[in-house]
Amino acid sequence: MGGSIRGATIRIITTLFFFIFFAQIATAFPCDRFGWFTSCDVVMWSNMPEDEKMQTIASMIDDVHSWNTDFEVDGLPEGTRTVDDGLVRNAWIRVMAVMPSIYEGGNVLSPGFGEVIAKSNFEIKKPYGKEGRDCDTDYDLSYNSKIVHHLNGVEIGTGEIAQFNTNDSLLDFRADLVIDIALNVDHYRWKRINGTRKCIFYRIEQRNEQTIVSGEFQAVSYQPNITYSFNVQNQYYGITQIQFNASNYSWFRLQFNDDDFYEERTTEFEPFFNLEPYYILNFKPKIHKTIQFQGVRFQNDTFQVTDLRNCKILLGDYFRTYTLPCPLQYKPLGLQVFTDKTIYEPGEIIHVTVLPKIPVLLSYGNETVLVQGSAELRAKFGEHLIVARVNGIEAVKAIYVTNSSNWNTFWGILGFLLVCFVFYKVTVRLVGGAYDLWNS
Repeated sequence: MGGSIRGATIRIITTLFFFIFFAQIATAFPCDRFGWFTSCDVVMWSNMPEDEKMQTIASMIDDVHSWNTDFEVDGLPEGTRTVDDGLVRNAWIRVMAVMPSIYEGGNVLSPGFGEVIAKSNFEIKKPYGKEGRDCDTDYDLSYNSKIVHHLNGVEIGTGEIAQFNTNDSLLDFRADLVIDIALNVDHYRWKRINGTRKCIFYRIEQRNEQTIVSGEFQAVSYQPNITYSFNVQNQYYGITQIQFNASNYSWFRLQFNDDDFYEERTTEFEPFFNLEPYYILNFKPKIHKTIQFQGVRFQNDTFQVTDLRNCKILLGDYFRTYTLPCPLQYKPLGLQVFTDKTIYEPGEIIHVTVLPKIPVLLSYGNETVLVQGSAELRAKFGEHLIVARVNGIEAVKAIYVTNSSNWNTFWGILGFLLVCFVFYKVTVRLVGGAYDLWNS
């Protein structure tokens, strides 16, 4: 009984081993870079559409830089040519990636700084056999190789990875695989010594070869001209109203304090792979607007907030983030009250307009209401003033309400003229004082 269980267990383990082993061999994607039989293998053997498989696997890659640089060369990247030259065989070099970069509209966009990554490989065919009149020929071969990077014709570094920083609008990268071979050839010739024909050393010959194989890559500098405007429009009852506009951004964030913010993104980045069998991970933009906010009221480009401590503006393109202080200077707008006419009958509707269109307390007679922009009041005999108040600022509009009695009408008009005169004198004094303060 025990032997049967052990035998079944061994068969199951053996079957599982061979399934995992052949699964990793059969899948074209290098899932072995994640480890031995990981979720990558499960995805590749699933029934997902191919695009969905690649998107899923891309989401598993935590370190894009490491993925695109830390791998052994084994095989020719797609679209790469090989070169045979002298003793060099199957030599190739490929600029695998410029990082960071974004693929958009047929161009590779670069911020003008970063790293360029190149990989290469080659074989050396060591000579064999006798040369010319030699009775024997020995070959001693040594070689070294290096990768030399150039940007717009200027050398920027050696090795698989080189850093760059430029203000040029067009970035022409060239990577050269330089192979230097030193071949020492020992020639042996027949020579008769003491009547005996012997193959003895004749001379040494040193041959030097250099093979250069080049790969090119072009990118375009991406430096959008991000513009913005930030204006404090109004302040009332502890609320600040801000108008904000921006253009040529990938995202922006208005941070009003430690907690309140508004963030808008116009783009998300879609991963894709190229250069099989190495599957270099790249990204391309996809228009997708998203908005996140907390503690902020907004409509279109107008925002209302209550706390402006540590206010800052963050603007971003595909690669950079710019942090700017909020310009919080505010010059109060003049508060004004308008009516559709000046003289009303008792009970007639008074159409009132208040500018700017912000919440204000509007008082008429013994009635006070909170309005924004406009209101309708009912005319009352003896009540001549409509007053708007906000943050200690007042605006007054004088009207006249008639009475059916001519005598009352006379005194009403006289009272109205007196109110207008007093209102005029107060206004002149306030305006004059404000003017002196403004110019002081």
